Amino acid sequence: MVENVNTSACLLTKTILEEDNTILDTLYKFQMIEYWQTLDSAQKTFTGVGIISSLVLTLQMLLVMIGGGFDMPDAEIAETGEGGATGVFSIRTIGAFFTGFGWAGAAMLDAGYGTGAATFVATISGSIFLAIVIYLMTYLHSLRQEGTLNYKNAIGQVGSIYLPIPPNRKGIGQVEVMVQGRLRIVKAVTDNDKKIANRIAVRVTETVDEQTILVVPLENESSEKNN
Repeated sequence: MVENVNTSACLLTKTILEEDNTILDTLYKFQMIEYWQTLDSAQKTFTGVGIISSLVLTLQMLLVMIGGGFDMPDAEIAETGEGGATGVFSIRTIGAFFTGFGWAGAAMLDAGYGTGAATFVATISGSIFLAIVIYLMTYLHSLRQEGTLNYKNAIGQVGSIYLPIPPNRKGIGQVEVMVQGRLRIVKAVTDNDKKIANRIAVRVTETVDEQTILVVPLENESSEKNN
């Protein structure tokens, strides 16, 4: 008899807890809807941008850590210049910008500032977020490149400019080239007298150091043959 009473009491307690959780979930959802309805159009815009961008950025960063990182495709936004996209701006970096932009703007409006001030601060915050994510992407990419790769194996390979290379070794760009059977993005310099624009075909001639290669435009080879 006592055992049946205890069992019934446990079932009743479980039922009450489940009902309480359901009520709490409903109240929470109602409060969120009510909160959203109290926002004006500018607050809804900033908050909406922040929420969507945060979800996109979180998903992208999870894919970086789980699914192969920077070797996986990532849609690029074309930047004007000969050949197309530079690869600096991608879903991850743009998502980072709008995450900072949206939440900073919403916070400024919530603090009582006007739309103009909110937009200004949001733009600065978004730019900071973008810079941080680009730095993290570059750092993680460099970690993946270290250790097993020998860039001497890329000598003689033909690649494509990923980030424009300044002339006469005045700066460092990036080249997309096959190294040890895999397509890699590698730091590169050139002795060419002119800047090499993105997506121009180049050939790797030698290594400058363990992480940097020297390249020449393929068009130079054609010119030399013609001469």
